[in-house]
Amino acid sequence: MSEEKQKTKDRLLDAAENLFASKGFDDVSIRELAAAADVNVAAVNYHFQGKENLFQQVILRRFVVQRDNTLKALENILSDASNKPDIALVIQTLVEEYLKGTLSSPGGGSFMLLVAREMQSQNHHGSTTFFKEMVMPVFQAYSMALMDVRPCLRQEQINWILASIVGQIHHFIMRWHKKKSFDAQSEEVQIMVRVFPALGLSVDDYITQVTNHITAFSTAAIDSLYPEVSP
Repeated sequence: MSEEKQKTKDRLLDAAENLFASKGFDDVSIRELAAAADVNVAAVNYHFQGKENLFQQVILRRFVVQRDNTLKALENILSDASNKPDIALVIQTLVEEYLKGTLSSPGGGSFMLLVAREMQSQNHHGSTTFFKEMVMPVFQAYSMALMDVRPCLRQEQINWILASIVGQIHHFIMRWHKKKSFDAQSEEVQIMVRVFPALGLSVDDYITQVTNHITAFSTAAIDSLYPEVSP
């Protein structure tokens, strides 16, 4: 693909991500997408064969990178033959990669809003892609890792553990993006930081503190609910 064609595709993906996030899939027209990307209407069909496929590609563009980074990080800690990871390290790896992929990457806020809209939509345009390409590979890999480092855990218990961890991650992501939606000097931000001082940190320090908290909190809960069984 020529450089010019790739630039056009990237502009369409960027425009689509912002519009789908702010308005939802059904309320965005192809003409509106083309205007936002500064291309002609035919370019949407030429590059993506329609709005539905464009939406799928918006999801895949971000999720593939985050999925691969998350799985690679897990592979790295599991392949370290000199030091078998404990359950805290498995949790830390999942949390840290998820947060970095969402908070440190440009456009992460828009994409989270897009995903939130999609999860609440009755039409579920991108749900198959989301669950098949992102959720299942990561869920399966981390389920196996948790079972490996804590053999006493049953699959049903792991399902609850991962759901709890991901719920915590989403909570702290949305807190950060909510703060970023206000002017930095606004009264709203001042109140948010006063109530939860970590929101006043840099994004990297925020990721570190949230990762440490979720890891410690979740590990303690697992140890309490499902203690290791001595051989």
